[in-house]
Amino acid sequence: MLISGKSKFVKSPFTSEDELKKMVIENADYFFAPSSFCLSRELISDKDGFEVFTDGFAVDIANRQWFIVNAALAKHNVWSHIVPQVVKQLVAAGQSTTKQLIIELIIQQISEDKNIMKKFNDEGYGKEDEGVFLNEIRGVLGEVFGKSPIIGMPIDSISNDLRDWAETLKTKVKMSVVRKYVESGNSENIIYEIPEEDQTGQETTEGGNGHSKNTESAKITKESLNSREIYLTKKRK
Repeated sequence: MLISGKSKFVKSPFTSEDELKKMVIENADYFFAPSSFCLSRELISDKDGFEVFTDGFAVDIANRQWFIVNAALAKHNVWSHIVPQVVKQLVAAGQSTTKQLIIELIIQQISEDKNIMKKFNDEGYGKEDEGVFLNEIRGVLGEVFGKSPIIGMPIDSISNDLRDWAETLKTKVKMSVVRKYVESGNSENIIYEIPEEDQTGQETTEGGNGHSKNTESAKITKESLNSREIYLTKKRK
């Protein structure tokens, strides 16, 4: 239980996977890196061959890394639900046509989504004319998708089966335990807690690879990468 003043927040289960997915997409910075952005399931759902990607993708610009987002609830069986889903995603992600479609979708979203544009601006891109800018972005995305993806798996609890299976994969898996707390007497006031350290003990990406044009924002410290509590609250009743 958490206490804030006279308010008590009680640990509660997620109502659905969609609740967890929505929170992750809206707070990509905390899960994947400050220079990251997400392409949600809704953006890719109508693309042929993308139906296996149930939660979308995340891209970390500074570290030139991409993630297959797979938010999961521990109540779902590892072997019959989570594993088959991830395997299908990895097969699809390994296809060059898939990567090219994602790149084109990102290029399209840059002109439509100010938040994605700002991520690139913060890394030093976008100060040139549009033609130069797009060429640079294609270069960046070529580096990103030239790498193997990481499985980004926010989850409410990590079972031994899930941890053991993740350790057998050649693909890196980044699992983050997310806990939900609901205010007693006010179910609309919710706190989501994210741990400060990865729970698998596995390395994912190395910060500060010098890719950013903005050298200051490329210097990502351990403190800036630490996850922290996210308060998603509504007005008190």
